[in-house]
Amino acid sequence: MAGCLGEIAVNKYLPRSKYVGDSSFCYDITYKNKEIEVKSKTCSSAPKLEYSAFVNCKNNPVLNNDIYFFTRVRRDLMLVWLVGWLPTTKLLKKADFVKRGDMDEDGFVFKSSGLHIPIGDLQRPNTFK
Repeated sequence: MAGCLGEIAVNKYLPRSKYVGDSSFCYDITYKNKEIEVKSKTCSSAPKLEYSAFVNCKNNPVLNNDIYFFTRVRRDLMLVWLVGWLPTTKLLKKADFVKRGDMDEDGFVFKSSGLHIPIGDLQRPNTFK
């Protein structure tokens, strides 16, 4: 449900965007000839800049879209935060790959492998339009 709400929020945020997630496995929204994949995580409070944005994937992934847009969805599903975005090429350069079971400096153990980047390293949502 969190993923669905994140996609709805980004689609509403971008005027004249088109939801295509029901027919594409690589991206969820098209906007100004860009293919946007929306990634959402649940949370219990407002996201902080040091919290992470995450793309589940194997090491050295081939990602077939132009942009990643990240959201956080409150656990009660009543609020969605648009936390930021990056072009896919920049995400691949800036993000760290973590393996399932790795632990960060705060003691958080990653439940899946993928690309990890702090929210503070993303472009702010209002810079996308």
